Amino acid sequence: MMKNYIYIILAFVAMAFAACNPMKDTIDEITANAGATKTLNITTTATYETVAAANTGIAVMLNKTYPQMTNGALANVTYSYKTNTVKPVDSVYANVTYTVTDADYLATNGNANKNFTSAKVLEFLESKYPQASTPLNKLVILTYTFFLSNVTTGTLVTEAYLLQSIGWQKIYLVSNAQYTSVGRGTNNMFLSGDAANLAGYFNIFLKADPTVMLTAKVGDKINISYRVFQSTTVSYQRVYVLTYDGVNWLPNTTLGFLKQNGQWIPDPTIYYTMITTDYTNLNLPGVTYTFGTAANRGNAAQYRSINVSATNGTQWTTAEIQAMLIYTLNLRFPNAVANPEIPYVITYYSYNGKYTYVPVKFFKTDTGFVLANP
Repeated sequence: MMKNYIYIILAFVAMAFAACNPMKDTIDEITANAGATKTLNITTTATYETVAAANTGIAVMLNKTYPQMTNGALANVTYSYKTNTVKPVDSVYANVTYTVTDADYLATNGNANKNFTSAKVLEFLESKYPQASTPLNKLVILTYTFFLSNVTTGTLVTEAYLLQSIGWQKIYLVSNAQYTSVGRGTNNMFLSGDAANLAGYFNIFLKADPTVMLTAKVGDKINISYRVFQSTTVSYQRVYVLTYDGVNWLPNTTLGFLKQNGQWIPDPTIYYTMITTDYTNLNLPGVTYTFGTAANRGNAAQYRSINVSATNGTQWTTAEIQAMLIYTLNLRFPNAVANPEIPYVITYYSYNGKYTYVPVKFFKTDTGFVLANP
């Protein structure tokens, strides 16, 4: 009878341990699929000051927490920066604002033109606040007349500039219209209670600004200067940092990692998704192609996709698709260096009754791009 009690107690202990193991479901899922390529999507509470520090710290975490993952596994890890602000040397609004004078224009331009081009305003800042004697993160909210050759005779503008290690840099300045759009147009300042909403506001502002979005790339960082109300006599000009993830501007960023040779490392993979120009390049006049047919290349150029379901001659075979992808990789990466440790994943738009994106992995060898695991 005593043995039965012992068995029951042991059973309860085992059940309690399983119930209290928060990693069990994740570990079981990973182990069950150990033979397949697996992608983890993780948000870590760890914070890092730089991408380099994040690459090092996250790789250590992955090697410790997910050692059972097989080579080829991927992990997308989202982390926050230790700080999402840049601390200016002086942030008191009255101390960081400056309006260019007639004497400033004369000294910088050497003539009677009372305006600055983009180049001249940087020249002026360097002369007034020399980098050699001015501390980094000096912030200036500068009002001056901007001149764009052959476009305008001069427009009064107010812009934000931040001194960084590479010199004076123009940064994003929240406009009066943007303050108004979120109910802060009375004084054109945020309140201290707005802190939790700032990242969301700034994301909306940036995504609606074509001057930002036309050149935005994944991983881009942007410094945003904004004003905060302190009292009726004092306000502060602060700087917030956001990173673009391809969709939104966020106070965090996501890095990719790859399990390779038994270790997690920052993902060296070069990712490329074919664009309209790539499909057009498949059917140019005067070009001799060694893959596909005139019919399927013409169809791809017209519809910007690869048809694999047709039976009228416009369909592509697997071999033709692979040759087409190698052709595109050679056009896009003409200086790629042979390296078996750096995969190239090229994604094309496929039609097989419905449209889907299809990624294919290659490596660059001494003889050219070759399919991974053919």
